[in-house]
Amino acid sequence: MITPDQEREFYDRQYDAFLALPDHALRLDRAVLEKNLNNPAHPFYERRRLYRGTLEALLEDPLPGRRVLDYGCGPADFGIWMATEGAEVTLLDLSPKAVELGLRRAAASGVARRVKGVAADATRLDMFADQAFELVFACASLHHTLKYPNAVEELARIMKPGARLVLCETWGANPVLNAARRLRAAAAREPEEQGEDIILNPAELRRLDPHFTGIEIRPVNLLAMGKRLLRGRLDHPAARAAYRSLELADSLLLNLCPPLQRWCGEAVIVARRM
Repeated sequence: MITPDQEREFYDRQYDAFLALPDHALRLDRAVLEKNLNNPAHPFYERRRLYRGTLEALLEDPLPGRRVLDYGCGPADFGIWMATEGAEVTLLDLSPKAVELGLRRAAASGVARRVKGVAADATRLDMFADQAFELVFACASLHHTLKYPNAVEELARIMKPGARLVLCETWGANPVLNAARRLRAAAAREPEEQGEDIILNPAELRRLDPHFTGIEIRPVNLLAMGKRLLRGRLDHPAARAAYRSLELADSLLLNLCPPLQRWCGEAVIVARRM
């Protein structure tokens, strides 16, 4: 099993490339996010339906003044965006380089006073008081921390009763899709330190049940998960046309047969702390 130290070292190396960018390339706000979602050359374009659903979920409660934790912040795109919308944001990540990057992005975006950063293991969050946060957001990170003892308990402890949890995750309820993911990861020789051995699925999500209520899964992308075969090529018109066709097919199919949503490959998940 990969240790937190191994995972930290792996992601520190990933974020070095981002830290080499000039400040103007690190700036973020709603307009920049929208531009990235509409830019076929940007990695966000492939996940545009998932990320748009995430933005909608995060805006369901007012953000100004809200105490927010960006849990496993990575490059902190959503955390910095929420700060530009008026939230008081704390960035948390196992990787100190991710936190350094997030704080640089906050400064470049003019919201340094509303953003703090903590590099820590999610199993021990002693630096945070009980009920410290009114909103916790995690983008492709909860599946990393679930494998560590006490992580869910610590997450629940630092959330205020009634606080919202918003997750943006790959969704693993489809065994055929999961097998395809494993084959792709093996073919691409993805390093084990990348931490993709757990894909969030209904069984893993049930770990939240003792602490959260109203857990809602909002799945997206069934046939459109074929976009993974087009990764890196969506700036080509033919690839974009194929992707849009898959999205249109999904819209028709999932509206005609809603039970098929459970087989989708990505999901926004929302819940409230008891």
